[in-house]
Amino acid sequence: MALIDRYGRPLTHLRISVTSGCNYRCIFCHREGELGTPDMLDPAKIGLVAEAASRIGIRYYKITGGEPLSRRDIDSIVASAKLYGRGEVSLTTNGYFLVDRLPALTDAGLDRINVSLHSLNGERYRALTGVNGLDRVLEGLSLARDLGVPVKLNYVLTRLNRDDLWDVLDYASQMGFNINVIELIPVGEGGKRFSDLYVSITSIVKELLERAEKIEVRDLQSRPRIVLPSGIYVELIASYCNPYFCMGCTKIRLTHDGMLKPCINRNDNLVNLNPIFAADISREEKVEKIVEAFSRANALREPFFRIKNGVCVSYNKAIKGSPRFPLEIQQALLRHARSEEHSPSQPL
Repeated sequence: MALIDRYGRPLTHLRISVTSGCNYRCIFCHREGELGTPDMLDPAKIGLVAEAASRIGIRYYKITGGEPLSRRDIDSIVASAKLYGRGEVSLTTNGYFLVDRLPALTDAGLDRINVSLHSLNGERYRALTGVNGLDRVLEGLSLARDLGVPVKLNYVLTRLNRDDLWDVLDYASQMGFNINVIELIPVGEGGKRFSDLYVSITSIVKELLERAEKIEVRDLQSRPRIVLPSGIYVELIASYCNPYFCMGCTKIRLTHDGMLKPCINRNDNLVNLNPIFAADISREEKVEKIVEAFSRANALREPFFRIKNGVCVSYNKAIKGSPRFPLEIQQALLRHARSEEHSPSQPL
């Protein structure tokens, strides 16, 4: 049975950052909101955490970084998470090493992958990522399709690549890949250039709706989802000043240096697992102590943004603004649904 925090949010997903290192230099990278400390996790430690997580009802594990495929033992990490987590194991990657690593990852039990693809224009791709790697990524994506590995593309929307979205959508439709369109957040590198790069995700909704076959809103983080005629869906992810996103969050993070991290936007409420890893006790005792650590971390979980008296306010009251997405998106979706005479039971 899942842990429930004091805001009524279940804990169902664990993101596991296995490294802070990356071969890319993306101009908007948030690095999971983590600090540039040494990597501390090995497959055995990840297995301990995954087993503890499985005992409290977590069934979804996402391997992240940095770039997780830069770890030479990434297949062992996936195998450990799969064996002890007893759930779905997916991985997010820039895709550069997919051609080399994907067969071993599927053998290790990897269920699906998220691959960053911010442009199909080689010059713009290099400007966004700092690497001339588009052809290798596309080769890796073709391999994933040939191997039958489910793929979701991650596309970060910025002023530099806004017009590239439609080519990426056409490519995704041809390949049968779903896609996350992700709004920039002011964390990490994205925070340094936020004012220069930020584009509201609402600016693309009208054009997306013109292509929509079906519309819905997902429970996880209240994400609007637009299904295209090709059968793929576009999921809209916008978290900044979005209390509805925060209230639908069911995730917790394991950082690359061995901390449980309740929120990507904060580093002041971490729970340190390293003393448990180092303790001279049995494996079972370590798992039990990590279960207790999850309970402590869950007690610290709270929405970063929430609504008070009609205003969106951050947990520490440092940020205030008008509540936004997904209400404005949902209103547009509702208008579209009515104009297309969707069934009243269509989720909105």
